[in-house]
Amino acid sequence: MDGPIKLSGKAMPELVDKGKLKRADVLVTRSKGSLLGWLIRFGTRSYWNHAAMVYVIRNPELGYDSTFIIESGGGGIDIHNIAHYFERPKKYDVGIKRLEKDWFQNDMNDGDGGLRFRRKVRGFALEEIDDKYNHRLIVDIARKILRQLVLAAIFPWLRWKEPSQRRARVPGIASRLDINAYICSGFVQWAYYRGVGKVLEETGDTDNQKLQDVIFNPEVGHDDSEEVLLSTTPADLANSDKLTWKYIVKDGNVWEVSGQNDADSVLGKN
Repeated sequence: MDGPIKLSGKAMPELVDKGKLKRADVLVTRSKGSLLGWLIRFGTRSYWNHAAMVYVIRNPELGYDSTFIIESGGGGIDIHNIAHYFERPKKYDVGIKRLEKDWFQNDMNDGDGGLRFRRKVRGFALEEIDDKYNHRLIVDIARKILRQLVLAAIFPWLRWKEPSQRRARVPGIASRLDINAYICSGFVQWAYYRGVGKVLEETGDTDNQKLQDVIFNPEVGHDDSEEVLLSTTPADLANSDKLTWKYIVKDGNVWEVSGQNDADSVLGKN
């Protein structure tokens, strides 16, 4: 493809109804008019401030009339209709990236087939709803507000750090107060890393390359602790060359893109 291509339809009919999205696709979003969103973008020097992952693809035969995403937000981890982002162009711009490795995208359902990996990544993400949040966080409004204040303090401070040190680690007080420790993009990185790692354990696969393929945080490699994985920012996902740009929805217009240069062109960075 030679440069970005502007598609004719709006996001829902063009990407959802035509089946162009895939399970476990990564979404990065820009929240317009959001102070916290601005603070995150300011601190990480990025166009994007939030991240999510495609969970269920539209399939009317199975009763799914839309596509749903899973994401970590102020109240824990939730599943939402993707229309929340696609049908509100005055509030959100959206970028879609994809892990295009053959081992992840093939539809084999046995051994180390891609379907098994995609299911495990999404399954791990779903388990986090029950295991970590339903019983202690979602009903606690005060903690939601406190979490937002913690994040609002973290991200502007990152701007003055070196790029290689621009990590969004949640301080220890947050965990002691039972604040949701997942930054949205850290949740996506954690689900990929843990989901793929779990399949490798189950199949006895000792090839570490697959695990390296799903490390989007540039700091991981020296340290793959939970803290570092969860410190992954939306900028890390947007900048990672392991995830391929597929589409950008900006101001309600849908663009098909095939690389960072295409994405920068649509976003006005070139």
